[in-house]
Amino acid sequence: MQSDIIFEALKRIPPLWPLGNFVAVNPFVGMLDKSYEEACATLARVTGNYPLQTPADLLRAWKSGEINATDFAETDGDSKQPVAALTAGSIPGSIIPTVADFLDRELPHSHWASFVIDQISRWCGVNLDDNQTTWRSPWHGEELFPSWKAAAVHDLNPAAFGMRGFRKTVAALPDDPRECIIKCMETLRPPAIDPVDFLHRQLATISGWAGQVQYRVREDALRGKENDSLAGLLAIRLAYDFALHEAFLTGTQRGRDWQAQAAPAVNTKRISTLARWQDAYEAGYRRELAAKLVAAENPGREARPSFQAAFCIDVRSEVLRRHLEAADPAARTIGFAGFFGFAVSERNCDGSPSAARCPVLLVPSMEFIGPESDGKRAGKGAWKAFQNSAASCFTFVESAGLALGATLARRISAHDDTPPVAPVFADNSPEEIERRVATAEGALRNMGLTKNFARLVLICGHGSRSANNPHAASLDCGACGGHGGDVNARLAAATLNDPHTRAGLADRSIRIPADTIFLAGMHLTTTDEVTIFDTHLVPETHAADLAALRKSCLTAGASARAERAPALGEGGKTNEILLKSLRDRAADISQVRPEWGLANNAALVAAPRWRTAKLNLEGRVFLNNYDANDDPDDSILTLILCAPVVVASWINLQYHASRLDPANFGAGNKAIHHVAGGIGVMEGNGGDLKTGLPLQSIHDGTRFIHEPRRLTVYIDAPRERIAAVLQAKPDVRMLFDNHWIHLCAIEGGDCHIYRNGGWECIAGGKPAEIPAVA
Repeated sequence: MQSDIIFEALKRIPPLWPLGNFVAVNPFVGMLDKSYEEACATLARVTGNYPLQTPADLLRAWKSGEINATDFAETDGDSKQPVAALTAGSIPGSIIPTVADFLDRELPHSHWASFVIDQISRWCGVNLDDNQTTWRSPWHGEELFPSWKAAAVHDLNPAAFGMRGFRKTVAALPDDPRECIIKCMETLRPPAIDPVDFLHRQLATISGWAGQVQYRVREDALRGKENDSLAGLLAIRLAYDFALHEAFLTGTQRGRDWQAQAAPAVNTKRISTLARWQDAYEAGYRRELAAKLVAAENPGREARPSFQAAFCIDVRSEVLRRHLEAADPAARTIGFAGFFGFAVSERNCDGSPSAARCPVLLVPSMEFIGPESDGKRAGKGAWKAFQNSAASCFTFVESAGLALGATLARRISAHDDTPPVAPVFADNSPEEIERRVATAEGALRNMGLTKNFARLVLICGHGSRSANNPHAASLDCGACGGHGGDVNARLAAATLNDPHTRAGLADRSIRIPADTIFLAGMHLTTTDEVTIFDTHLVPETHAADLAALRKSCLTAGASARAERAPALGEGGKTNEILLKSLRDRAADISQVRPEWGLANNAALVAAPRWRTAKLNLEGRVFLNNYDANDDPDDSILTLILCAPVVVASWINLQYHASRLDPANFGAGNKAIHHVAGGIGVMEGNGGDLKTGLPLQSIHDGTRFIHEPRRLTVYIDAPRERIAAVLQAKPDVRMLFDNHWIHLCAIEGGDCHIYRNGGWECIAGGKPAEIPAVA
């Protein structure tokens, strides 16, 4: 029973990826078995807040017309607007305290909660360091709890801060972390407090480091390796509370008061009301987009495109795709996960660890070795050493003044423009060719590109560029593990140009014309510039095609920049001036908003391109090409629901949580961040690692840019087929059943929303009877 309690508490902690390959994480991923409302109530008890808009925000939305009676009619219950419930005052309730919290409330001038967090944070920062420090802890790489305990029995800091008997108390605790957890729980947990919530609260006080440890546990599990470090971290946190209990509460009235605590009171009825308002807030956008999608007209069979361009489903690609098709109406664009079906890890020749360039739900199946010169490698190493040295601190820079300023400016403005080297396949063994063919077939079928190939097909990854930005990877490709998609695009293009691969594809009924050439490219989302790689390999017969593609990319880039410019405060500028300004923003070490990233994301559409080609989706929609007619066994539909939908939900819910509960799920003010252990950031010079997104990623200094709407997924497929996939994939179905995100099915001129196991029409005609999901 105790092991089940510990497991449930550990499960609630979301992983936190290191900064170098920062991945958007659904912060509620460990509570998906609860409904959205139930999770809100749990978080109210454990963290003191919940991911719902405030009554004041919802009232403003009502008064401005963002929420209306029709929106309420679409939600569960009657269509009356419970406005009175929003004006009834704040939600009464309390939070599960730690012993440190309790003492801070009971004792004058007490700061035990911050002391404990700082102590644990320092220990984790040194012993989980990701090669930032030049001095390594002797316990680096050792098991977390035993190494902490070995050091803690010599630690004088708690005693100096006023905690009597700390070293003796710790020495008497069990050496096994799970036995230590059970021992501490026997003494600490008040009988009326739910044990899972109690343990969850302990980890929530150090949620950043807990998330980083959970990430390591997860990575080891993917590789079949056991890692019990998160239980070790929980044991450390409990050990501090146990020592505080022994020092201040044992045998005292305060100790009896601690044990007599009642379970926190949370007004679940009020949370339910706010959750309904939240759903109504999302309904208007959902219904409006549904109406536009079902009104689109299918043009039928099309002529050969002037060119095709495959982009990531990322919401920023929607803007560029729309303008690219406007620049050349005969062109066609495709939306597909930005790793393009090539799950690859990249390893440079400098000996640095491999970086997975694929969704975190996958394990790389191949490795790409990137070339790097000795000079470049030495330069990077020298700069890294300088960054980590005492000479790089603020006082040194201030003393050196302008003399150092020019050096820093040169370093920051420089970026690597070395032309990439096209991949070459040296291994043409039957086994290797078969692997390339299988990968290529999967990529083409899953992106719906199996016929009517253009003369040029651009596989365009995306990435971002910013200076002095620890969260830079959060602006890169989420489908590429927080990296740019250029490596994947170049490997895909090389594979699809390979004669052996094409011959194998022909045997599988995918015949690529001899005059079709695949090119790799990179969309720089900071400036909306498109770079096309390896153009020297394009034959003279395709020179005019390449020139036309380049011209369209330049035109589309200029239009996309102009569309995005006002939100960045850059509106009204000529293209040349705007491009220079955006490049300058990317190189500016003081710029806290190089771009808006995926702010305001609200929906994912999996449908043929004609459903969305005529729509201005304002850079808010993930676009995944999908034609149910080409998917007779629903394998592609299953893939979409299990991969792109899940990745998009992680992104959406990270923005959602960072917007609605920044204290618990945001990264704070990036202007005062400092990097800890090369892993994450702290706000200021102490405290826990920060999770989620910085305030500047969702707020422009005056107002929030991101509107907190849970993702709505629209799939152009019959409801019976979608329901069958959900029945076979309960983990995915849970996202919709528990209202973490929404699901709509488009069938011809109708759109139906999935709710409570059944379907309700929200756009178009009246629905035919469809059986509920069992």
